[in-house]
Amino acid sequence: MASSFVVTTSRLADSAAQREAHDWAARLSTRVVPRGGRSIEALCRDERVEGALVISSAAPPTYLSADQSVRYFYHPGMALTRIKFLLQGKEDPMVRAMQLAEGDRLLDCTLGRAADAVVASFVVGATGRVVGLESSPLIAELTLHGLQSYEPPNPRVRTAMRAIDARRADHLPFLQTCPDHAFDVVYFDPLFSEPVAASSAMQPLRPLADHRPLSEEALAEARRVAARCAVIKERSRSPLWSRWGVRHIVGGKSSSIAYGVL
Repeated sequence: MASSFVVTTSRLADSAAQREAHDWAARLSTRVVPRGGRSIEALCRDERVEGALVISSAAPPTYLSADQSVRYFYHPGMALTRIKFLLQGKEDPMVRAMQLAEGDRLLDCTLGRAADAVVASFVVGATGRVVGLESSPLIAELTLHGLQSYEPPNPRVRTAMRAIDARRADHLPFLQTCPDHAFDVVYFDPLFSEPVAASSAMQPLRPLADHRPLSEEALAEARRVAARCAVIKERSRSPLWSRWGVRHIVGGKSSSIAYGVL
C-alpha cells in the first residue's frame, strides 16, 4: 500500500479542479501541493513522497507513482463485458458459485475496482443489496467516486453501479458487527500472492492494495454472517484451498482463477 502521497492538479487546472483537489486531500488526510509546472517525478522528489493523486477537469482522478510505473484511475474493468455476456444468456462463474439471484444480499469484503460488485448488483437488482468494503484509503475513495460518476453505455449498468453501498472499511471489524445471516453471500477476492499474468487490469492495484492474507477469523465470521455461503476467489491451483477448508470449487478448468464455496 502506498505509504505516502500528496494531491496535486494537472498543469492547466482550473479553479474547480483546485477546489476538488482540496476536497480529495481532506478525505485522504494528506496535503495539496501546487503543481507549478513540475513533472510528477520532480514533484514527488521535491515533496519526498512515493506518488501523487492528480486532479483534472479533463480526466478522472488518477494516482501516479513517482517513477510512473503505477497509474491508477477508476474503471469497472471486465464488469461491462461480463454483464453483456449475462444479457446474452451466458454463464458467469462467480454468479454460479454464489447461486446469486434477484433480491439477494451480498457483502463484498474486498471491493477493489468493484468489478465483481457491479456484476452482483446487476444480478440482484433493485430488490437486492450489495455492500462493498475496501480497506485501502486511496483505492476506496477512487472507487466510491467512480461508482457514482462513471457513465457506462448501458443505463441498467449505471443503475447497478449507483446502487452499490460502497464503504471505506476493514472487513473483519465490519463482519464482527453483523448479526447472524445478515447477508446471503459473503465474498472475498484477496490479493493473489502471485499475480495472474493475464489479469493486466489488476496490476496497477497491487502497489496500492492491502496485502494482508485472508485470516481464519474473517472466514469464521463470514460463515456466521452468510445465510447461504461464503465465496473466495483465488488461483485455480492454489494451495490455499485446502488451508481454508474449501472442497467445492467452481471454474478453473479453462481459467487461471476459480471460486471456492464454503
